[in-house]
Amino acid sequence: MGFVTRLKVGDWVKVKSGGKYIFGYIAYISKNQKEAQIRKVYSIRKGKRFYYNPKNNLGTFETYRLIKLEQKLYQEDLQILIDIAIDTNDREWFVELTKRKEAQHGSSKRSSRKEKEVSN
Repeated sequence: MGFVTRLKVGDWVKVKSGGKYIFGYIAYISKNQKEAQIRKVYSIRKGKRFYYNPKNNLGTFETYRLIKLEQKLYQEDLQILIDIAIDTNDREWFVELTKRKEAQHGSSKRSSRKEKEVSN
């Protein structure tokens, strides 16, 4: 079974396994593109979200089972990821996400200023 979009390290994906969906990103992909190691972030089972321990969260899956997720992060997405970083005590990720959120927030302020300038 082939896939249209070529997967690469860093892509966010989901995969169904054991009655739940696992969400994470690709940490490693085999040279033949048949298997990928996923850094599991959280899973959803029966509508409930469960977070993985950052020290024990790798899983290997066949790439044909992986569903690539949209790569664009919105403000709400960043806030959810920041919450996950706090829940998992991942300080480095928290700082990275916070800087990214501040950068997006700053660019949205500039955009609204430009819109006001254009409308005047």
